[in-house]
Amino acid sequence: MTMNNAQKALLAVGLAIVLFLGLATGFHWTGVGAAGGVSVSDAVVQYYERMPDDIYKIPVPDLKAALDAGGKGLYIVDIREHKDFVQGHIPGAHNIPFKEVGRRLNELPRNQRIIVYCYTGQTGGQTVAALTIAGFDARSLNGGMNNGWAAANLPTEAGE
Repeated sequence: MTMNNAQKALLAVGLAIVLFLGLATGFHWTGVGAAGGVSVSDAVVQYYERMPDDIYKIPVPDLKAALDAGGKGLYIVDIREHKDFVQGHIPGAHNIPFKEVGRRLNELPRNQRIIVYCYTGQTGGQTVAALTIAGFDARSLNGGMNNGWAAANLPTEAGE
């Protein structure tokens, strides 16, 4: 498989996240992980073998249409700082700030597609890579809140 620059950057981010997850969660580099799952090296192999053509992104219009249709099967996670979340977020989103995602994986459903968004899409992409390695079905909102959702003048809600 030939990789373009975006895919190469995603690979670098994915490898950095694997290292972070390995250190943060106590996974072993070989054998079975501390939680009884697959090894980190096996998870990385599975991640790249399952990589779809869309590189784990969802366009703003697609998310809006899915939400307008009831949002069935979606779990939206806002990884921005809590202070920004309470000022305005996508309706129905759950706030798990970026730095807390690794410690709060148990709060995420495994039977729904997780839509992650941040400010501009950068840390959303990193989070999706980590979630995918951890076995979740995740997508990043293209453009995040600032360059995606808000730029399209779509509705937000304030508060918790």
